[in-house]
Amino acid sequence: MIKKTNLALALILFGLLLGACGKKEEEAAPQAEPEAAVPTPTITPGEMVLIPAGEYIIGSNEKDPVEKQVTNAYPEHKVKLNAFWIDKYEVTNKEYLEFSIKTSYQPEGAAEGKTWRTFFSPEKALVPVVYVTWKDSEEFCKAQGKRLPTEDEWEAAARGPNGFRFPWGNDWADNKTNTYEAGFGVPVDIGKFDDVSPFGVHDMFGNVQEWTTNVYKPYPGNPKAGTREYMMGFKVLRGMASRFRNAKMTGLWSRAAQYPNWLADFGCRCAKDATPEEAAKAAPAK
Repeated sequence: MIKKTNLALALILFGLLLGACGKKEEEAAPQAEPEAAVPTPTITPGEMVLIPAGEYIIGSNEKDPVEKQVTNAYPEHKVKLNAFWIDKYEVTNKEYLEFSIKTSYQPEGAAEGKTWRTFFSPEKALVPVVYVTWKDSEEFCKAQGKRLPTEDEWEAAARGPNGFRFPWGNDWADNKTNTYEAGFGVPVDIGKFDDVSPFGVHDMFGNVQEWTTNVYKPYPGNPKAGTREYMMGFKVLRGMASRFRNAKMTGLWSRAAQYPNWLADFGCRCAKDATPEEAAKAAPAK
């Protein structure tokens, strides 16, 4: 009887020990950590990027793929630039609306009823402003304590210290920029595409063409220097538009020009000189 009782107690103790071990194993089992949420980048219209002083590649020796002749970007050359700031993003409808309310500025196309307001609606607040003339763009920048960039500054900020063909490198990549190939056919919100230069400046290749401060002139050494197109008083536009086909055939050196009071899907971004203290802190491109 005692032996049977001892046997029963032993079996009970053994069962308890097994249960305890099982609980320890369960407690010790590693728990899967929750996946970290990918942070949404903050887009701040009007934010600026500091471009360091240095020597930059401008233009190109490539021939037009259709006409087989040198382009208005010929020849490739280098320029030395002082440090400067440039807007990280194109100027948006929201920014231009705030400027117009604050200053009561009347755009050049107001008399014709053709202004940026025609293409504005609340859901397009972060879309680049278009149908602004050169003067409309310059007045906006001046009100911000800025100015339009020179075309050399624009190209340097877009191509980086290595003179890339596209903001992301020398090889075309689908869905990187808002040109015709992307399928939108209209400007979209700033920062929507991974169209980012080595300095971190966005939408330099596609979305909208942008006014610069320069009068359209040939580069020294261009064989078409005496042609009529350089005598029209045009202002230089840089970058591509959402409607541009075969954008992969060209590069960031591409130059366009139009009368300064011309109204089309042209936008802008602003720039300003860097102080000596700011210039000293400018980090080189990665």
